[in-house]
Amino acid sequence: MTTTPERELELIERVRCGDTAAFDDLMAPYRNMLRSHIARVVGDPADSEDILQDALIRAYRGLKGFRGDSCFYTWTYRIAINCAFAFRSRRARVSSDIMGAANSIYHEGWEASLCDCPEEVISGKQMAAIVDATLATMHPECRSAILQHEFDGCSYSEIADNMHCPVGTVRSRISRARHVIALNLSRRGFAANPD
Repeated sequence: MTTTPERELELIERVRCGDTAAFDDLMAPYRNMLRSHIARVVGDPADSEDILQDALIRAYRGLKGFRGDSCFYTWTYRIAINCAFAFRSRRARVSSDIMGAANSIYHEGWEASLCDCPEEVISGKQMAAIVDATLATMHPECRSAILQHEFDGCSYSEIADNMHCPVGTVRSRISRARHVIALNLSRRGFAANPD
């Protein structure tokens, strides 16, 4: 389900005038995609609904500042991804503190458990970390396009509808995103062809 740019502008104006129900209509086409992108960033679908709700509150509060420089979906996507990365950063700090405490108490056992990991698992985690880091620094429109295609299973035409741009632009963004990911993997010693 997609919304035309004209319909979005109408709903945005209604929200700005105090119609809270219009905000639900405005977000309806994007909720599942945003939740999916958030889950990809944080790695745990259980947390994604809470983060999505936080992102929706921020979007609602910030709607008066939306100028239309980018399409509405891209604007909300940036808010959602920023919330997801902030959550992941907070969680990493807590995990680091916990792991540091565990390491100081169980130093020998901790080192042994790290050495017992199969090489393939470590390699896969390293690749995933490189891909995640690359996505985090990628231009938001390229990141949105490739995530919708690769993780949401959207077709090029569906992504074009969601992002209010031509199909050729979607193809170009996805191609650029794949190139950057492959290049970063290749630079770190993983067999990846940037072309």
